[in-house]
Amino acid sequence: MDKKKAAFFAGALLIIGALIHWAGAKGVAEIIASSNWRLLLLAVVVYVFTTLTSALRWQVLLKGLNIRAPIKVVWKAIFVGMFFNNVSPGAKGLGEFVRVYYISKKTGKPYGPTTASVMMDRILDLIPIGFMMILATLHVYHLGETILTAIIIFLDAVMMGFSALVIGLLMSEEKAHGAIWWIFRQYQKLSKAGAEKRRESFEKIDTVTIPTFQRDFKVLLKSRAYTLIAIGWSFVYWILTVARYYLVFFSIGQPIDPVSITVVLVVSMVVGMFAIIPGGAGIIEAVNTAVFTALGINPEYAVTGTILERLISYWAPTMVGSFVAADFKPEAAEEAMAGVEA
Repeated sequence: MDKKKAAFFAGALLIIGALIHWAGAKGVAEIIASSNWRLLLLAVVVYVFTTLTSALRWQVLLKGLNIRAPIKVVWKAIFVGMFFNNVSPGAKGLGEFVRVYYISKKTGKPYGPTTASVMMDRILDLIPIGFMMILATLHVYHLGETILTAIIIFLDAVMMGFSALVIGLLMSEEKAHGAIWWIFRQYQKLSKAGAEKRRESFEKIDTVTIPTFQRDFKVLLKSRAYTLIAIGWSFVYWILTVARYYLVFFSIGQPIDPVSITVVLVVSMVVGMFAIIPGGAGIIEAVNTAVFTALGINPEYAVTGTILERLISYWAPTMVGSFVAADFKPEAAEEAMAGVEA
């Protein structure tokens, strides 16, 4: 890990330490000591099934493009992608490119189809997320939380606007072409020599990879059976995610209704998309604590539950992902992004 990332994580630990100090370290320690460890272990098991659900959803979409990948390989790709996402800025970015690279190398398939499957995987996830956003907005409005309602509505707009922009780029050859060369021009500003060295790769992305990807993406859109099954797995994924949160807070003696958990998930998803710190470490803990507290949860329980949940869903998987990615070459992410294959 380079010094910059190490500094980010050190900052995350400082934020978490500050949260514990704010809530009361003694109280947090007492809550952890008296928690129901069987329920916490069950939350871990639920998380494992959540990642398996994610793998099953993606495998369905890969099958829709005639890419046969064993569930074990797809599951490993999920953890490798998760690792790169969690150690790089933003919630979803580098890890998606790495997932494409990993599956392409394991199956011998080109980047176009695998990229289409990953993008469709992310887009179909927006359907249950949309339901969650509506539910969260109505819930906080019903509670009479004016400020929180305004924040949720703003975040809803950000999420919808960003999603519309991405889908627009994916579906339009002209916009995709413009986006590729806009990225190239930004690269030129940072390193003219480096950009020129990779000009051929950008041309291949523009003329081969993107058209192939868009063709395969449209094939998936027309594959109703695969699409519906994948959407079904998406709903299972988010139901399990809510269940995990519920089990964590129930284990510390502070059960929370599922709708309130949905509010926290909606806020943390949008904040995580634009987090500068890798994986939103520290930032997500602070945001989740703030939302739980705004919903009436005692600060000691809000901090404790949030830290335990993030330990299960962020810190532990990052470590597991590092082991899965141990044989993954450092230059793999760069190669994946450069699009050296068609």
